[in-house]
Amino acid sequence: MDMKDVIELVNTNRGNGRKESLDRMQHLLDKIGNPEKALSFVHIAGTNGKGSTASFVSEILVQANIKTGVFTSPHLEKINERIRIDGAFITDEGFIKTTEQVAAVVDEVEQECGDRLYSFEILTAVALLHFYQQKCELVVLEAGIGGRLDATNTIPTPEVAIVTSIGMDHTRVLGETLEKIASEKAGIIKGNGDVVLPRFIPSIDQVFKEVAENKKAFIHSVSEENVKELSVTEDGSTFSYKQFTALKVGMVGRHQVNNALLAIEAALILKNKGYTITDENISQGIEATYWPGRMEKIQVNPTVFIDGAHNPEGVAVLRESIETLFPNERLTIIVGMMKDKDYMHMIEDILPFTKKVYTVSPDPYRGFPARVVAKQLQRKGIEADPFDSTKEVVEFLKGQKASNEIIIVFGSLYLIGDIKKQW
Repeated sequence: MDMKDVIELVNTNRGNGRKESLDRMQHLLDKIGNPEKALSFVHIAGTNGKGSTASFVSEILVQANIKTGVFTSPHLEKINERIRIDGAFITDEGFIKTTEQVAAVVDEVEQECGDRLYSFEILTAVALLHFYQQKCELVVLEAGIGGRLDATNTIPTPEVAIVTSIGMDHTRVLGETLEKIASEKAGIIKGNGDVVLPRFIPSIDQVFKEVAENKKAFIHSVSEENVKELSVTEDGSTFSYKQFTALKVGMVGRHQVNNALLAIEAALILKNKGYTITDENISQGIEATYWPGRMEKIQVNPTVFIDGAHNPEGVAVLRESIETLFPNERLTIIVGMMKDKDYMHMIEDILPFTKKVYTVSPDPYRGFPARVVAKQLQRKGIEADPFDSTKEVVEFLKGQKASNEIIIVFGSLYLIGDIKKQW
């Protein structure tokens, strides 16, 4: 097996589209010796903010010298990004070796279940086996889609669960209302567990309250009222929270402060459970955290940000960041989204802050038609032009000379990954 074989197994469209239980995933884990039962977890679900929050939590744990595995998705440039220990990506050699062990039982599991395994299920099993074999003390585990029926939800009660946000995404799978989506995300709450939540609207708060009561789990609510001395700039934020003063966040946007708050509360819960984590570890971890492709500044003079906002909630957060950071500016935006998204409404949400729009398809088959979208915008009186490829986008960005220009590239994470690869 080589890395091409690994990718064909763990990163392709595999499975029949039906998912009614976790039995198939559990059967796979049983066959490889149930590594999940020997590990301890921080489990994270949410529409947006999962990766950033996972990065905050893991960096705090690394600062505390706790051997930490991290499983996230999707990747931007290389699939190895998805499986990390203490910040280091899994090597090709390690990926191949562990995948071979899981691949050896895939046919058997599928025959016994009468069903094909999803690639994400196989990848999750590879990650869990790798973390077990490498003797990780804690694993920060990001759910893929939803929570209740996500492959990651085969783990026992985690040390702490976190739900970052609830928004309208993957509605065909998770449901057509925020409350139904919240119910799916709340599926990661387990018996007698601890769960960290932001404050939601009352109807969503009620969903989590009912699930927690049913599972005899304890909710830890993060209130922004405890945030003091907040300053948000295009180079990051500073704030104070509870006993922490002058905390620094290098990632850009008010929402990253919110993600940091969730990570701080999770770290305090872990500390109370006996993990050796100091306040200094927490402060240093928050400051050291970096998560690519999320309002990431990749160039100055002119200023260029890339952001993986690809659903309504993500675009609303991007809009809030623009309003906060550039209240009197008109920006150039470059956007590329998948054709199954409500992309026109999301673009329209950003239009009040733009002077020029460029479109580009993030994928030749699944991406929106860039030329058609540009023409639709032109008919609305918007100055818009299409790019034929991400290569053209990068050439355009590197050719800009106006030092006071502000350009934001946003949309599909596939687009952001391609931009970073070619940068």
